[in-house]
Formats: sequence, C-alpha cells, structure tokens
Amino acid sequence: MRSTVEQKRDFYIDPVVTPSVAGNIPTCLREMLVESSMASQKKRTVLISSNSLANRFILNRWGIRPSQRRKFRTLFTTIRKYCRNLFHYLANQSRMEWTSGTERFIFGVYKFEEIRGNLILGFVKLSIEDEWTIPS
Repeated sequence: MRSTVEQKRDFYIDPVVTPSVAGNIPTCLREMLVESSMASQKKRTVLISSNSLANRFILNRWGIRPSQRRKFRTLFTTIRKYCRNLFHYLANQSRMEWTSGTERFIFGVYKFEEIRGNLILGFVKLSIEDEWTIPS
C-alpha cells in the first residue's frame, strides 16, 4: 500500500489557462526582446522560437520548468499553441511596435524557420529613422 503522501506526489493538477492569462504572453515576448536587445548592443537581429517563449512564460508565471513538461502536458500544449498563433500573427504583420514609458521600440519581424510546429522568428531592432523601411 502506498501512503497518501506518495499518492499526492503522483497527482498533478495543471494550472488553468484563461484568456486573461494568455493575454500576458505578448508582454513576456516584449520583455525577452528588450532584454536581448539591451544585452547585445552590436547585434541587431534576435531569434526567438515559439517554444522558448512558451517555456519562459510558464516558468515566469507558474514556476514550472521545461523539464517538467511530461507532468504538465496540457499546460505546455495549450501555451505553445497560443505562442504559435501569436508568432504567425506577428510574421504576417512584419513589424512589432510599442511604447514603454518614454522609450519607443520598433522591431521588424520575419519568419526564420519552422520545425515541427516550432516557429522561429527573427526580430530586427530598428531606429526611428529606419521606421519607414518596414511596411505598417
């Protein structure tokens, strides 16, 4: 017989993904872009995959590591679908722009590669002078 403590350890409940929770995924993407663009001032292009965005969002939101993907299969699947849909939308728009405080961020977006559903986008940081080169 197994004790109740052992039974509780084997039983995992996936966090619920509501539309308001999924609405925070673009904010996580913006944070990733700002961090990577500030970390490497020389490089203008940043590659981000939809799965890495999903992993980062889940880690920040619930503290669940990518190594726990089998235990929280439904959560990872749902968030990855949201991230892929967001990436397809951004690839079709070909630009991403937002204002944070007094600073304005403009990124050109292009599809780099798609491997087994994992969409990889390239984000090119643009200055305000280069803004006219990307279609709005």
